[in-house]
Amino acid sequence: MYDGGGNAPPPGPDMNALHRCLLLAALSLLGACAMGNRYDYNDTRVAVGYSGQARRVTVAAWDQRPYVLDGDKDPDFVGLQRNRMGIPFDVVTASKQPLATEMTDAMVRALATAGFGATRVTLPGGRNEAAARDALLASRPARALLLRVDNWESDTLKNPAVFYDLTLSVYDASGHRLAAKTVKGTDDLEGRFFNPMEKAKQIVPDNFRLKIESLLNAPEIAAALK
Repeated sequence: MYDGGGNAPPPGPDMNALHRCLLLAALSLLGACAMGNRYDYNDTRVAVGYSGQARRVTVAAWDQRPYVLDGDKDPDFVGLQRNRMGIPFDVVTASKQPLATEMTDAMVRALATAGFGATRVTLPGGRNEAAARDALLASRPARALLLRVDNWESDTLKNPAVFYDLTLSVYDASGHRLAAKTVKGTDDLEGRFFNPMEKAKQIVPDNFRLKIESLLNAPEIAAALK
């Protein structure tokens, strides 16, 4: 009720409840904008600048990310997406397959397009690199290609940052390592203020494509594969 003194009455219980509902709805909306986000690594198209001439190659990505090995994150984890309040939510692969599977498939497609007889190998879990190498060599290929993933994740509020530590090794049929190449660092990518998640979905997987291209086309890797 108006008191005649020019002051509006304090909000009643119904108005307080309405304010709380609006606040909860706003917070839910902010969270929903980041929850359930997925990046598609399965459609990555990597270019190899040399010919394989039908040489048989087995290929695997080996996920050694410590936060996956200790169970803090699932194998399909690829990074974090933050809502406007900065609260982080996990991002996973669009297919829900392990990231290592999608990385392997990207390399297999690239090598097959370049003329290699490339075959995907699913590796056993654990930290034993000798076991990973032996699994790759079980079918007696001419070459085995192992991508060790010690770090791969992105973190996006507006501009995505990508943290990576990737080592690509080439083995001959006897298990000798012929060559290895590592890329490691942090890339700060240019995002956008409005709908940064849609931008990140495009540029983060493309950043992965560039990393794999730099590894596969490194002179020492190309020479070992050829």
